Amino acid sequence: MKNGVIAGPFNIRYLHIFVSRRAPGAFILSRKGRAADFVGASADDVGDTLARFVSQSGYRYFWFAYASSAEQAYWLENQWYHRFHPTDNPYPPSHNSAESWRCTTPGCTSCALRRRSGI
Repeated sequence: MKNGVIAGPFNIRYLHIFVSRRAPGAFILSRKGRAADFVGASADDVGDTLARFVSQSGYRYFWFAYASSAEQAYWLENQWYHRFHPTDNPYPPSHNSAESWRCTTPGCTSCALRRRSGI
């Protein structure tokens, strides 16, 4: 699969078939396969991160995209957060490992307020 291209939805029980390489990436989790309930990213292994989230949740479907770097994975997560408005993400994405990373979505008041409050 090409980096940055989203694939899915897939049933979560087939995670090991569709996410076959260790690489940075971003993902969307869903309970019903029709809407984004959670958006996340991994700096180094999107498959492992997905497996950890799924083992402790009620999500049944996922979409994902490999990324060429941690920065691209975080960028995808941010784009998907703003595009799909996932119900289970209480705040916009934030990544301590990429302190220089900032939301680039014009007019994003959630991200601006988060930076001001230090959340």
